[in-house]
Amino acid sequence: MSNSASAVESGIRGTGAASAFFFIFVAYALSWSVFAAATAAGQEMWIIAGIAGPSIAALALSLVLRGPRGLWQLLKRFGRMRAPWQVWAFLLFGFLAMNWIGQNLWYAWRGEELDIALSPLQYWPQTFLFSILVAGLGEEIGWRGYALPRLQNAYGVVVATLILAIAHLFWHLPTYWLGQGMHNVPLLWVAGFVIPFSFILTWLYNAGRGGLLFGILGHGFSNVALSLAYFMPSERDVPISPELITATWLPLEQGGAYLAVLAVWWLVMIVLFAKGAFSKAPDIPL
Repeated sequence: MSNSASAVESGIRGTGAASAFFFIFVAYALSWSVFAAATAAGQEMWIIAGIAGPSIAALALSLVLRGPRGLWQLLKRFGRMRAPWQVWAFLLFGFLAMNWIGQNLWYAWRGEELDIALSPLQYWPQTFLFSILVAGLGEEIGWRGYALPRLQNAYGVVVATLILAIAHLFWHLPTYWLGQGMHNVPLLWVAGFVIPFSFILTWLYNAGRGGLLFGILGHGFSNVALSLAYFMPSERDVPISPELITATWLPLEQGGAYLAVLAVWWLVMIVLFAKGAFSKAPDIPL
């Protein structure tokens, strides 16, 4: 093996950028293959397996590249659960509060009656179960658990989070053809959402010293909050379709609430920056 090939293999097996980018490639390959097969076969349930591509990639690469010890180093971070109480409070209630506040700021600006109700209680159990087990567990062992600490080792917290935000955003692209699994607003708007989403999850994950549950529950509760305090346009008016990839705007009657919630998310991210939440990455054993 040449020195250059050996260096590439060493980088892929290691704890830096090469390993993270190789993971992203594998996660895309796994998920997009399943999405394509689901579309061809007309089997929507297969999409769930595709959503798990990032976590499956992380588990497989940890085992194949670094052996049982590498897999154990990843999985034992489920046991890292210590964090300040404020972090746990935000994890449990912060996403719902941001969505609800943004939604009602829009209603107040429009002079409409505030919406103090959430989704009916009978939908809560299935919403929690699906959001945490499918989106949270299916993705976050990979995005935050495997890729983020390696990118942080190479680039620092801010650049690492931006790289992961871009990777996470474009991983969703096939869902525009699937008609589900994505916000039904222009891709440009979704990019504006993924940035604060990624930084907030980075903060939660780092505050939990690399605890996998902080990434999993953060992603899961974010999706739960979207279902309980719904701020998307009506899917009857704006269906998820490839046309949204090139669209840049929606009438405010359809997209105003989304933009108001987006403003609240950006405000929270800016406050976290002001408090130095992204100044240093924690030591996360890999």
